[in-house]
Order: sequence, then structure tokens, then C-alpha cells
Amino acid sequence: MYNMNDYRAALAARDEKELFSEEWNAGQAKVQAIVAVMIATGSKEMVMEIRDELYSMNDSGVSFYDHAVQFDLWLLESNGYAKVADEIKNLEW
Repeated sequence: MYNMNDYRAALAARDEKELFSEEWNAGQAKVQAIVAVMIATGSKEMVMEIRDELYSMNDSGVSFYDHAVQFDLWLLESNGYAKVADEIKNLEW
């Protein structure tokens, strides 16, 4: 099972690559896989991490329809965290 150390290590490895390069995209896929497993196995810490990430994306002007936003919302909703997803959906996007 993954933990926050695995998540942070995957983020660090991804961030060493050129943004949106093939290597960065592969690193992002790994990050998303770790996040998905952690949320699916009930990690409240990861749920809060994703919640905070979504708030940051909202603050940064990322579109509600951006793939990353929609993916994170789907992860939350499909794993029993609809209340958290609804909180994010109610932000001014």
C-alpha cells in the first residue's frame, strides 16, 4: 500500500522533468495512480491533500473543466467522498 512518502517522492521525481514533457507525463501518471490507490483505500490524509490541491487550482484560475480538476472530483465522488467533491463544485470557478 502507498503512503504520503510515496506520493511526495513521486511528485519530486515528476517535478525534476520538463513540464508536460513525455517524462513529466509519465511521472504525472504515477502520481495519479498513487493518489487513486490511497483514496480508494480510505486515506483521509490524501483526501485532504486533493481537496487542498483543488482549492489551489481554483485560486490559480484553472478551469473547472480541466482534466486534472475533473479527475480529482471523480476520484472523490467514486470513492465515497461526494461531500468533499460538492464543496469544491460550489466554489466560484
